[in-house]
Amino acid sequence: MSPPLFTKLGGRFPIARHEHVAVLYRANPFRFASFLAEGLAKNDLCFYVAPESSHRGILSAIRALDLNPASFVASRQLCLEAGSSDWAALQKMLPRALARAERLGAPALRWLEEGGWATPAGLPMSRYFEFHALINYQVKHYPGAAVCQYNLDSLDPSQLPAVLAVHRHLIVENTFVRDNPFYIAPERYLPQSAEERERHVAGLFREVGFNVEKLLENLAGYGSL
Repeated sequence: MSPPLFTKLGGRFPIARHEHVAVLYRANPFRFASFLAEGLAKNDLCFYVAPESSHRGILSAIRALDLNPASFVASRQLCLEAGSSDWAALQKMLPRALARAERLGAPALRWLEEGGWATPAGLPMSRYFEFHALINYQVKHYPGAAVCQYNLDSLDPSQLPAVLAVHRHLIVENTFVRDNPFYIAPERYLPQSAEERERHVAGLFREVGFNVEKLLENLAGYGSL
């Protein structure tokens, strides 16, 4: 049986409970601020993980939805985080958030992340993708969903296959891909060596002639089927 519907992201994309979704976008990084605003109105515990330079923007986007985020930030129902370079702490970030949601009796936990935080935080990208492979386990432990955004205009093309490898569900601009064909389950991804992961990346790019736009077109086509 399919897990129950959790929300319609942006009023359009059906996200089920316990799902970890990657959004590949251009232009507006605050497009899905309503994901957090809806959660705050429902007493969900909400996390926004992004470079500090984006925090003011998400607060403005929530405010534009007729919800004042100030009191939620003060009560820490809305938590603004900038990520971390400490790998031991990072592995515990989401489990601690889930434990806090359980202590508070929050109906759900919502995690909205901007994928560009790793570099300003000083985290190696290999660790960043391991962190996201772990989220696939961790998100199963409490009602809610994790939505991770990647700006295609600033993402290093060589990192795109790794993004695809650690997210089973994708939104490619305006197309929802429920079952990403390039996804690697964490029990396979995490034990792999750096060399094995590099071979996977090279294989994906080789299939599309090292053309990022072609890879995105193929994914969108797959999602439309």
